[in-house]
This record gives sequence, C-alpha cells and structure tokens, in this order.
Amino acid sequence: MVRQQREEEKRGLREAIAVEAKRLGFEVASFVSAHKLPTERAYQEWLREGRHGSMHYLEKYQPLRVDPAKMEPGTRSVVVMLTNYHQPLDLLEGGLRIARYAHGDDYHDQIWDRMRELAAFIHAETGTEVATRPAVDTAPLLERDLARVAGLGWVGKNAMLIRQGLGSYTFISEILIGIDLGEEVEEAPQRCGSCTRCLDACPTGAIVAPRMIDARRCISYLTIELRGPIPRRLRPLVGDHLFGCDVCQEVCPWNRAAPISDDKSHKTRPVYQQLRPIDLLDFDHDRYVEVFRKSAMKRAKLRGLKRNAAVVVGNTGRLGDVDRLLEALSTEPEPLVRGHVAWAIGRLGTRDHRFRLERALVDEEEPFVRSELSWAMEELTGR
Repeated sequence: MVRQQREEEKRGLREAIAVEAKRLGFEVASFVSAHKLPTERAYQEWLREGRHGSMHYLEKYQPLRVDPAKMEPGTRSVVVMLTNYHQPLDLLEGGLRIARYAHGDDYHDQIWDRMRELAAFIHAETGTEVATRPAVDTAPLLERDLARVAGLGWVGKNAMLIRQGLGSYTFISEILIGIDLGEEVEEAPQRCGSCTRCLDACPTGAIVAPRMIDARRCISYLTIELRGPIPRRLRPLVGDHLFGCDVCQEVCPWNRAAPISDDKSHKTRPVYQQLRPIDLLDFDHDRYVEVFRKSAMKRAKLRGLKRNAAVVVGNTGRLGDVDRLLEALSTEPEPLVRGHVAWAIGRLGTRDHRFRLERALVDEEEPFVRSELSWAMEELTGR
C-alpha cells in the first residue's frame, strides 16, 4: 500500500513537471533513473580513432559522460527535455547559409533561464531542498544517449536524435535531480530502416558509417570547432556553408513534416538577412560584437567567421569579388584569414591578378599565408 502510494506521488510529480516544462516552452519532458549509459565502449573507440579531431575537451571527464550519477553527487534521476528550433530555411537572402539552430539568440541563455525556472518549480513541488543541476551541451554528458534511454527518440544514421512527429531539429537539455523520479520507459524503435539519404547527401562524406561521424570531415566541425586552417582539399566541399551544416537533417524523411518553431528567440535575426559573406571580411571587432551579440555564432570567433567567409566567397563568388579580396589580403591582421583569402583569389582570379599576389608574397612573413599565396599563384598561372 505504501509502495503504491509512493508510485502515485512520483507519477503525479512527473506529470506536474511535464506540464510546467511545456508551459515554459519545452516540447516534451521525460524522466530516467541516473544509471550508467551503455555506450561507453563505443564512445571510447570513437575517441581512440581520433574522429573527434581537435576537440580534445571530449577526452576529459569520460566517467562523467556516461554516468549522470557521477556528474553531480547525489543525482538519482534526470529530467530530459527537447526544444524545437526548426526554421524554414538555412540560406538567407544575402547569401549567408547558417545552420538553423544559430539563426536567433544563443540557445544556451534561453534554455538555461527556462531550466532554472523548472528547477525552482521542482524545489517548490517537493517541499524540500533538492539538488538540481541544469545542462544544455554545457556539461560532459552524452545527451543524445540520455534522450534515447529516456524514450524521447532514436539516434538516426546521421547520429542525430530523431523524434517521430518532431524530427531532429531539437536542443536536448537535462536537469539532474537528487530525488527518484525515474520511470520505466520503452525506448523508441529504430525507424531509419534501409534509408541512407543522410549518408549519401553529406557533402564531405563525414558520415562514415551509420551513427558514426568523423568530425574531421564534418562541415559543422570545420566551420565552428576547428580553430586552424580548413584543409585545402575540403574547402571546395564546404560550398556556401558559412556556419554549420544541416544537409543530413534536410534530406531526412522524418523532417519533412517537422513543425516550425514559433519561439521568437529562435527566429532569424533581421540583420542576417541581407548580409553577404564577403561583407564579413570587412568586419572589425566592434562590428562583430554589434551583429553577433548573444548569438551562438560567436562560438566560431571573428577570425573563424572571416575564414569561413573567404572559403564561401572562393566557392560561390565572381570575378568582380577579387578586388574586395585583394583589399582584405592587404589589410587583414589575422594570418588565418589572409591565407584563406589568398586561396579564394586563386579560385576566382585571372592571370592578371598574379602580380598582386607576388607583391603580397614579398611582404608576407607567415609560412601558412605564404603557402596559400604560392598555391594561388600556381592556380592563376595555369589559368
């Protein structure tokens, strides 16, 4: 009798939390006991193969990543939530192609505020001090695995969490709590079947096997996480992607009917609409702060966005853009950006532009930039 009463109390509390989560803007919430995840070996193998590229922070805190109970002392269960960020298009009028999750305000700030409210609600509902810790890709947790175990969807062949009726354009967030709210949840069945659209469509072949991403080839990694030069052989494959890539999600059949988010914080910022990739090459720090204030795009830093812009212009620009590129080559203080600008000139220019590169090479001291200038001159000579 006592056990049944406790289960009813837990069920009532879960229902109350789920209703409050919905009110705060989360699409759905689920509850799972804080147990060790079954994917530890696969994750360690992925790291050993070096598929995480230069994201060395993923090598840290491995015991915590697979066990939420170790993440926060006293954790007994996890509330796992999804937030819809889906926007109609990633390619904007001016030519910026931005992953949909970065069109609006920084999702960390928005979701953190909502999770704090939800955590406060849990405190109030339980009538006791409950240890809580909110996280949204800010803690060393394998969030997609947590969401899968919580029954919120399955991990598709593109390694994205997919929920039937919602798709994969979602943020995953968690609240680790010190009371037992876990419930027996049936995991969603794997519904990808024989479909390989995401593997076939990936521009760089980064999906090397179902649910296996080689970050070193992924456009999202190359344009956001990578701090150095984008490998020259991969630059043409980046195409017009300035920040991130949604291709594997765009081709997924489960996203055909994915609802558009009505959350104003996720809507595309008007300032992005008319901005052209080549315009970013003129940005200084003040303009960067003005345009990208409280934006997830700041993750790439100013020099990363300008590097990416040079690659996009080199892939999609016209001969008339070369003068702007040459100006950037002579005024840009960052060697990383200058090198990619030189590459873009080599892609778009003519033999008549070679002498300008020769002059730049005389004054250039950075080995990386000199290498890119030499490559560009060879390209223009052949042309």
